[in-house]
Amino acid sequence: MSAQAQERAVDPAQLEREISERVEQAVSEAVNATTERTVVRNTGQSPIIISENNGESVTIDFKDGNLIISQDGNTRQIPWRDAVPQGAVDIAQSMAAIVFFLVVGWPIARAIARRISRRGETRATDTVLRQQFEARFENLERNLDTVAIEMEKLSEAQRFTTKLLAERGERVTVPMHER
Repeated sequence: MSAQAQERAVDPAQLEREISERVEQAVSEAVNATTERTVVRNTGQSPIIISENNGESVTIDFKDGNLIISQDGNTRQIPWRDAVPQGAVDIAQSMAAIVFFLVVGWPIARAIARRISRRGETRATDTVLRQQFEARFENLERNLDTVAIEMEKLSEAQRFTTKLLAERGERVTVPMHER
């Protein structure tokens, strides 16, 4: 066999081992690269600095309403209103309006609905009470008329008895109640 033919004839198992070794090496390099970064965050007015071991660093700062990003001498200034997409602002405002409605508007709407509902119940209750009172007043009027008629009958009987006794010539005394 020629040298070219031997170079072409590669063992597949050896090729797989070589590929897996290179993949493992690339993964370990990627992990090392991400673990070598350090982030320094200050709570004061100083910028945020993200630095790597190879000397490159990224600086993020906020001044005069602008977001300033610097890396390797290149500086880019982004107006703060452009740093947040308009869609995100719209979503945040919508969420705030929904939360406000749920916290404030929903209880008020329920209270108004209850009041309207109770107003209808009150009118129905008023009608029922009015009918009951009218029935009681009619019953009271009938009873008063009956009492008045009976009192008239008693008075008539008293007059008749007095007239009969007067015609006989007997003396009529009306007993006085003792006090």
